[in-house]
Amino acid sequence: MSYLRTWKNDDAGRVVRNTPKVLEISPKVNKIINAKKTRKIMIELNLTLNTNDAIEGVKGKYYPRVEYKESISMAKLAKHMHQHNTVYSKGVIIGVLSDMVSCIKELCLDGNVVKIDDLGLFKATVEGNGLTLKSGAKISAGVGAQRTDEELQADITKQQMAISAVKIIMQATGETTMSEMTRDSSTTFTSKTKQLIKSLTGNDSLTPDPSPTGEGSENTGGDNGGNSGGSAGFETGN
Repeated sequence: MSYLRTWKNDDAGRVVRNTPKVLEISPKVNKIINAKKTRKIMIELNLTLNTNDAIEGVKGKYYPRVEYKESISMAKLAKHMHQHNTVYSKGVIIGVLSDMVSCIKELCLDGNVVKIDDLGLFKATVEGNGLTLKSGAKISAGVGAQRTDEELQADITKQQMAISAVKIIMQATGETTMSEMTRDSSTTFTSKTKQLIKSLTGNDSLTPDPSPTGEGSENTGGDNGGNSGGSAGFETGN
């Protein structure tokens, strides 16, 4: 239920507040609003055969991987945000996002951890070289290739660089943690994978429909690069 305030002119011609009118929201509209609030996001899955025998018990099994639809650019993200009834234009949103990216990078490179609530903790990390600390060794905190044992045995005074690379990593927080993402999502197989399952098992795949009450899918698989039996045989991100 909501109230609509109206205005009217009194006998003296002054604008005065009228008695509020009560607007009843129909059950049908309420159902639509609540469905949007509790709608579960659908992730499509493929199944990939693991052919790596490095980990016992995983070779020959199929593991789920996400079927990605497209790569969303900053411009597309800004357009999507603009369409969510925001008062900000697409151009303004792009400007804010661009500034945010450059500022996060600057702050991380200055040794800070940047927290974006409900998104993640951003911080710089390094890939280090193994250093040989012996009498006469020259050590630098700079970036470079690792010296081999042969090089250092021949000349221990060769400059050793501590770092091979610097990168930014993100640790999920709030609404993007594993538990929250699992709660808000639902999974289904792609049409191609459903055909694969049927051809190999003789049965149709059983995929629960998204539940408006928040009861999730029965999917208990691991991340896109792995599974409960390990990530052997699957590529991982940098």
